[in-house]
Amino acid sequence: MSGTAIEAPARIIYEVNVLKSWRIITEPQYETDDFYAVTAFALTLDEAAKKATRFMIDYLVEVHGLERHEANMLCSVAADLKIAEVVDGNVLVSMHISKSLFEETR
Repeated sequence: MSGTAIEAPARIIYEVNVLKSWRIITEPQYETDDFYAVTAFALTLDEAAKKATRFMIDYLVEVHGLERHEANMLCSVAADLKIAEVVDGNVLVSMHISKSLFEETR
């Protein structure tokens, strides 16, 4: 344990919507106006990255109608893996993908 942390007082306002009839997920997923993101917890970075990729592929297949191989290719070139947390022997990885990839052009 390193014993270091950065904490700062802050006041935020956010809205959480629970979509009970949408799709089943096993770990938190979220979206902003600009991107959709999945998260994955694991004991190793490799395992967390693989889970996050799998969760994003599931999302792209279920919500955007891609085939699994298409979703996998899209993740490899357009999704962004981020190490969100490494603490107490656990790793949290998130994967983001821009919503602009799915906007129709006119």
